[in-house]
Amino acid sequence: MASDHYAIVTGASSGLGKALAERLALQGHNLLLIALPGTGLPEQSLDLASRHSISVHFHETDLSLSGAPDEIKGYVSEQKLGIDMLINNVGIGYGGEIGEYSNGQIEESIFLNLRCITLMTNTFVGELKQRERAFILNIGSFGGFLPMPYKSIYSATKSYIYHFSLGISEELRGTGVHVSVAMPGPIVTNHRVRKRVKEMGFIARSNLIEPDAAAAYILDRMQRGHMVIIPSRTVRLSYVVGSLLPYRLLMLIIGKIFRGVS
Repeated sequence: MASDHYAIVTGASSGLGKALAERLALQGHNLLLIALPGTGLPEQSLDLASRHSISVHFHETDLSLSGAPDEIKGYVSEQKLGIDMLINNVGIGYGGEIGEYSNGQIEESIFLNLRCITLMTNTFVGELKQRERAFILNIGSFGGFLPMPYKSIYSATKSYIYHFSLGISEELRGTGVHVSVAMPGPIVTNHRVRKRVKEMGFIARSNLIEPDAAAAYILDRMQRGHMVIIPSRTVRLSYVVGSLLPYRLLMLIIGKIFRGVS
């Protein structure tokens, strides 16, 4: 899917964001990578540009700050970059029982998972509408389909992403801007995630997916025009099974899986 325009990828320095950037570079798509300072963006950008013969820009900023989207917009205008894809990947998830979270953990979850995706979309949708074909891809989570005891804040923020994406998809119908929301299960973003999923038992382990595989599936389905994307056959099966279980039983199962997982 070669393009003269640029794809913005937030949270691009690691995990799924890094895999999405790699997959887009492989397709010949120019990139604007966004991540925190000190996470290796200059080296990553140079590597992608040299290996795939594309143009790669990067901007280091803290997306938990309310002014970050306007800052990125200013960089895009200054560099005269045409944007045809916005991938809102950045996010964070904490686990625990309500009352045990720190104020910082709650604020970070809400700012990154809710406010950032909303501000970025609101900031760049006008630019995207100028393209004959453009994409918004929001990264939610399988946990956004239902309440999750001991991951209550995380699942609530991901539910917002799911419903926000479906809502704006209808608003943008006929504009040429296609909206997708990915709702993956656990993705192996680092060794801590692998360890945490292992502690959660067989169900969680069976739904585990590597970032490269998740990125390939998500982008393929997005480019085909799918609105809701669930990588991994086992996760899709879990969705079907979960929808058939009595609600109370489902909550008991989820609570048992996530109890004590931070």
